[in-house]
Amino acid sequence: DMTVSDILDPVALENLRDMVGGDDEFLGELIQTFLSDAPQMLADMQRSVQTGDTAVLHRAAHTLKSNSAEFGATALSTLCKELEMMGKTGVLDGADEKVARVMAEYEKVQAALEALLDVT
Repeated sequence: DMTVSDILDPVALENLRDMVGGDDEFLGELIQTFLSDAPQMLADMQRSVQTGDTAVLHRAAHTLKSNSAEFGATALSTLCKELEMMGKTGVLDGADEKVARVMAEYEKVQAALEALLDVT
C-alpha cells in the first residue's frame, strides 16, 4: 500500500509548510485550490492532444508541472514537463499515452493530498 511519502516528496512539503509559516489552515487552502484547479488542466491537456492544439497543451502542462512540483508530486511534475516539451516542440507522438499516465498519477496525488487535508 502506497503511503503519502511515496507519492509526495516530504522535503517539498516541508518547504511549503515553512513558506506558509506553519499555517496548516492556509496550507489546506493551497491544497484545495490545487485539487479544484487540476481537473480543468487535465481536461485541457486531454482535449489539446486530441485536437492537436499544442499551445493549450504547453500552457496546461506547464501550469500543472509547476503546481504539482510545489507539493512534491515529483512523478506528476516530471510527466507534465514531458508533455510541456511536446507542446513546445509540436511533436505529439505518444502524447495520448502520456496524458493517460498523468491522469493515473494525478489520482494518486489527489488521494495523498486528501489524506494530508485530513491530518492538517
